[in-house]
Amino acid sequence: MKLVVNDANILIDLVELQLLPHFFALEFEFLTTTLILEELFEEQQDELKQYIDEGILVCEEMTAQDIEAIKQIEQNKPKLSQQDCSAYYQAQTKNGTLITSDNTLRKFAQSTQIDVHGHLWVLDQMVAQQTLSPFTASQKLSELCEVINTQLRLPQAECNSRHSAWNI
Repeated sequence: MKLVVNDANILIDLVELQLLPHFFALEFEFLTTTLILEELFEEQQDELKQYIDEGILVCEEMTAQDIEAIKQIEQNKPKLSQQDCSAYYQAQTKNGTLITSDNTLRKFAQSTQIDVHGHLWVLDQMVAQQTLSPFTASQKLSELCEVINTQLRLPQAECNSRHSAWNI
């Protein structure tokens, strides 16, 4: 089963869109780090707690060795936060797919041949695996771009093609 490593921005938006049950119903293994979880508001952490308690979302505790490796990544890529580097490190060491909308992190991961995807891919997966109806996915995509995360700047052509395909 494919392992997906979740960055904070994806988790935050999924909480705000009320899509956690649909996301965690996907046929993936889910992982994040304690550093990323600490970046979330308490209410957002509370929303994720049941998935952590049920073992659906693994929240990886960083060892001293992990922290050293993360610091090395930070030194090489100072525009990335420690949390970003922890997600990158986990995807790299566990051969996972990194899920993020952070453009700097995405480009860095791509440059090192790490499989990386963002919001559109997550919505695509929910539609493809039928955890979310196409119509609802279209509505949630609009809500994401127009209300929840107006700074996201998803490619308009990609959004439009999904709206067309999903509004059947």
